[in-house]
Amino acid sequence: MFLDVSQLGVHYAGRSNPAVDGVSFSLQAGEIGVLIGPSGCGKTTLLRAVAGLERAQAGTIRLAQQIVSSPAVHVPAESRRIGMVFQDYALFPHLNVAHNVAFRAHASRRHPARAARQ
Repeated sequence: MFLDVSQLGVHYAGRSNPAVDGVSFSLQAGEIGVLIGPSGCGKTTLLRAVAGLERAQAGTIRLAQQIVSSPAVHVPAESRRIGMVFQDYALFPHLNVAHNVAFRAHASRRHPARAARQ
């Protein structure tokens, strides 16, 4: 697996409920995953944890079989080589979800050096 998230838990100080609780999934290199859920259910927090912007209080995140996040390990965001595009103003409003995802994938194939820098 390229990305393996196992029983991930992320908690914010001062909140009684975890933002992410017991999430597990895996993706092979080149696979596309989709997170769907209502506002406030933890989608962005999960992505921020994978990118290294949030610390895991439970579970593990592995990239290329290396643990990059767990209660005892936290590889900083700049060392993970993971890109994250924030949701605000990052999507084309005239395209649906599939076309927005396809546009980015197509752009990466046309300009692999530029995509690697982003």
